[in-house]
Amino acid sequence: MTDQINKTKALFAVFIMVLLMIATRGHANWLSSITHLPDFTVPALFIAGIYLRQFWVAFLIIISAIAIDNYAIVYEGVSANCITPAYSVLPFTYYAIFWVGKYIGSLNIDTSIIKNALIIILAASAQWLVATSSYYFFTATYAKTGWANFPAYMSQWSTAEILPVLYWMVAISIVFTLNHRYSFIPYFSSQKS
Repeated sequence: MTDQINKTKALFAVFIMVLLMIATRGHANWLSSITHLPDFTVPALFIAGIYLRQFWVAFLIIISAIAIDNYAIVYEGVSANCITPAYSVLPFTYYAIFWVGKYIGSLNIDTSIIKNALIIILAASAQWLVATSSYYFFTATYAKTGWANFPAYMSQWSTAEILPVLYWMVAISIVFTLNHRYSFIPYFSSQKS
């Protein structure tokens, strides 16, 4: 019975995270006219790795990200520019974020905040670097100049794409710290072992 309750709570948490991904995945949607929140996919995978820790959760979040992109391209007319053979690398980088999240005890702001922040910064940067370099490899720029323009490409896009993930993680850490103290979402109020 307890396992069923925990699975139901995990499904509800994944449902909320997928809703946030739909609202923020960077495609033109109903929310984009109200606000421009950064993509929630990588933070969702960190949360899943830290608190939910099961492969099916990561799989569901990754499949949802792919489905959201597919829907946006097929039904919303979003450019398929980023859909190259490199797109097949993206699920692996997402799974790596989930896996790294398993090494973080909690998102509470406590004595391990420096260690957790460094892990999150390094993991988010590495995920971005692998995904971006694989995408760059399949662009016309690479075909013309090789890796010569990659440093300029990195400097142009790294800040714009890595910092929003870190902003999400700061906001999430504040929420989880407050939750740990006041337990308004009991399922996430304790550290996972």
